[in-house]
Amino acid sequence: MEACQESDASRVARVTALLDAARGADLIVLPELWRVGYDAFASYAASSEPLRGETCAFLCERARVLRAFVLGGTFVERAGERLYNTAVLVDPRGEIVATYRKMHLLDYQSQERTLLAPGVEPAVAATEIGTLGVAICYDLRFPELFRTLVERGAEVLLVPSAWPAARRDAWDALSRARAVENQAYVVACDGAGKRILGHSRVVDPWGVVVASLGERPGVVRADLDLAALRRFREEFPAWRER
Repeated sequence: MEACQESDASRVARVTALLDAARGADLIVLPELWRVGYDAFASYAASSEPLRGETCAFLCERARVLRAFVLGGTFVERAGERLYNTAVLVDPRGEIVATYRKMHLLDYQSQERTLLAPGVEPAVAATEIGTLGVAICYDLRFPELFRTLVERGAEVLLVPSAWPAARRDAWDALSRARAVENQAYVVACDGAGKRILGHSRVVDPWGVVVASLGERPGVVRADLDLAALRRFREEFPAWRER
């Protein structure tokens, strides 16, 4: 999803088109704060909504239509007087199966930590397509969170992001490291635009980027072999031998 100045209706229409282009997938992942734009800090409060608000209703409806699990990127959640950067995982029936409030909030060249409250609980969902763990963008720099997700059963680590274009090497290194050290798939979906990197990717448990996009918005597909992942973990249990 491109980070640029455009209307909310235009953003929703473009995301709807991208979701439709992903039809047939078992799992679809969107980027961080696609609806408001990560760096639109002045709009966070005005665009905030309750957990089961307009954005969540949109995601649930799309998941039902597409008959897919949808990790709907993130949105600014309003809970009482606090705002959170929240991801919602919806199943093919349109039911919420997991929510995650971003635990690590960025302060470097960002107002995120000033405006938002951190989450306190990791999110893992056991589903018929595998056990999914959720993290968000800056979380990639904190391996302890990912190890916690894997200790709770995660096989596929979903990372909606608004990663800056200036730190492409870190995006590559960290997404591959989190896959290798946890012997897990990493599905990292980044926004795209002038300051946001793009280069959404799927990394396998061996650290190989098996599918990726460039700098422009689009859809990237990959097949995840969880049977092979489970055999690999049993034969070479490095993630348990610490």
